[in-house]
Amino acid sequence: MPFLDENGGPLTVIPLRQAPATKPYFQLARPIGFREHAAAPTYWVPAHEASANPASKDRTDLASVPPFLQGFIASYGRQSAPAILHDHQRQVTNQLGTADALTQAEEDDRVFRVALRQQKVPLLRAWLMWAFVSVERYWLYARRWAAVLIAHAVLATVLIVAAVVLASSSPWWLLLLAAPAALALLWGRRYPLVLWLSYGSALMAPLVVLQLCALAPFRLLEWLARETVDRPFIDPEPGPIATPFGRSR
Repeated sequence: MPFLDENGGPLTVIPLRQAPATKPYFQLARPIGFREHAAAPTYWVPAHEASANPASKDRTDLASVPPFLQGFIASYGRQSAPAILHDHQRQVTNQLGTADALTQAEEDDRVFRVALRQQKVPLLRAWLMWAFVSVERYWLYARRWAAVLIAHAVLATVLIVAAVVLASSSPWWLLLLAAPAALALLWGRRYPLVLWLSYGSALMAPLVVLQLCALAPFRLLEWLARETVDRPFIDPEPGPIATPFGRSR
């Protein structure tokens, strides 16, 4: 097993504590390691310094998945250990100069993808997660390239969606589906990343729209209930609630 416990044996339990209790942050209670294969170096993630309100360097949010995407990719599960490893590697890489950091972050992202697959995260999900964290890499260390990469993904998404929609009038429009693959060749050795980002974004875009359409009414009702009913009862030390609209004395 590629992930190791503090004694070098197979990792069977991830020792986490949630802190603070009201936020989605976790602290690693004991070190864990990752070794890609027998001849590869071992990456160690040290235990965090225990705290009731830990600083950013002493905590992890597991997989950093936006709330509107968590219906597709959870923030925890088989991806938990790779996400903890990736968070730590990002903190280490942030200490390097910009050029060195970009190079090291590319390797960190590759290790993240390998770790996901070795944890049996499904191929599509693992490679999409790798593509999206790779955009974050450029956003952190090469902001202009990140802007170009995002613009490219948006253009590719538009082309793919247009090809599918226009194919209803003529199947020849489906030839447009090859355009993002051809454009990705302009990125040289980064071709796999741009390819996955292009078609992955096109795949996720309509699903995210459907997710938002389903989620938005509930969030609106939740907000209305909070502002019109719950707001008078919100205080630093709430007492016992008797009913949804009243409080015990």
